[in-house]
Amino acid sequence: MNLFQIITELEKVDPEIADRLTHRRSALSALGSFGKKAALAAAPIAIGSAFNKAVGQNTLTAVNDVLNYALLLERLEYAFYDQALRAPALAANLTSGSAARGAIETIRTHELAHVNLLTAALGSAAAAAPTFDFGTTAFSNYASFLTFAQAFEDTGVRAYKGQAGNIPRTLNPTVGGTQVNLLTVALQIHSVEARHAAHIRYMRRGAAAGAQTTIMPWIVGAEANMAPAAVYGAGVPAANFPAENNLVQAGITLTTGIGATYTEADVSAAFDEPLDNTTVTNIARSVAKF
Repeated sequence: MNLFQIITELEKVDPEIADRLTHRRSALSALGSFGKKAALAAAPIAIGSAFNKAVGQNTLTAVNDVLNYALLLERLEYAFYDQALRAPALAANLTSGSAARGAIETIRTHELAHVNLLTAALGSAAAAAPTFDFGTTAFSNYASFLTFAQAFEDTGVRAYKGQAGNIPRTLNPTVGGTQVNLLTVALQIHSVEARHAAHIRYMRRGAAAGAQTTIMPWIVGAEANMAPAAVYGAGVPAANFPAENNLVQAGITLTTGIGATYTEADVSAAFDEPLDNTTVTNIARSVAKF
């Protein structure tokens, strides 16, 4: 779920409009427990052609539009992992009781929880569920599936970070009768999403996925590891959304600028970079149709 996108748009709405969400308290009350549920993380990965107008504006203003935007993302993410668990070509690797299947089932469960919450919150205003097509490559074999998963998860981490600066610390809407600090919630979810990304990368290091031991649990440089290069490249504008091989933080070139010399790989791996919503959307459109 692209929670940062939701928060960004809610922040643009006056408090009275935000408070109108509380008329669906029974559906939204679960939001208050997000901080206790570390598993509730997701990777925002796509926007459909039906939302081209909204995406072109790069802003959503109506509360229902924001929630339907998130619902579309959650449905797509759930579909990706659900289709993977049923794909014949992946059956030998995602066997019942295996650690690999358990991990993917857990991620799928998170996405379904988000879908159910948003559907309940929207009620009759929920958009119709589309059919998702990930093409013939995503589930053709285990290594390919994990490559797609890495791309989605790494994109999600960068997308969350790209919206962090737009969330006021004092944004505390009343949800389910309780004030919720949305920046705190978003950061809690973001950290777990990063753990998901690291776990997928760890799975790619296994023998079944080709023993790709050069892939680390963190991003090194702008190395795509066969995922779309745009996932690790610069956003728009590049000055605000540098590529993952960025070596300058807070105006300091860290390979030489603090009294010690570090390799470029060390520096790039030590800092994740944000990514803008338009670039995230374009990446998604390159790998999914609906």
